Amino acid sequence: MYLEFIFIILCVSTVYTKNDIDENNNNRIELSSSEEPVGCICGVFLSGQFKKGTKEQPTGNPALLHEQSELFPCTPLGNKQCINKCLEMIIKHLPNSSDLLCAAIDRNCLKERAYLFIQNCENKWINTNLSTGKKYCCKDGISYKCPIG
Repeated sequence: MYLEFIFIILCVSTVYTKNDIDENNNNRIELSSSEEPVGCICGVFLSGQFKKGTKEQPTGNPALLHEQSELFPCTPLGNKQCINKCLEMIIKHLPNSSDLLCAAIDRNCLKERAYLFIQNCENKWINTNLSTGKKYCCKDGISYKCPIG
C-alpha cells in the first residue's frame, strides 16, 4: 500500500513538473496541444483543396486519411520514410481509387487530381507534390469517366 502511494505521488509530480518549472532556467513551461508530436499520417487531398506551389494548408478534410502505426524521426529522412510508408498503402488501393475517392468526398468534382500530403511530428500538412496523374470526376459520390477536353 505504501509503495502504491509513493508511485502515485511520483506520477502526479512528474505531470506537474512538465507544466511548472524548468530547473535549468526557472521559467514557466507552457505546453500547448500544437506541440504534441504526431506520428506519420497520410492524407489525400484533391487539387481543388489547395493552392499549388504554396505552403498554405489545404482546406477541408482529406478525401482519404490513414494513420501509420510506425513513428519516424522528425527529420527530412523521417519525412521520406513516412512518404514511402504512405505510398505502400496507396498503391494497394490504386485500382479502386476512383470509387474510393468519390465515395469519401462530400462534394462533386470535375477533373481534379489527388495529391499525397503527410504529417510527421507536427500537426501540419506537408505537400509531397506526388499525384497519381489521373484526373477524377465524381457526382453524388459516384465516379464517372471525365469528359475529354
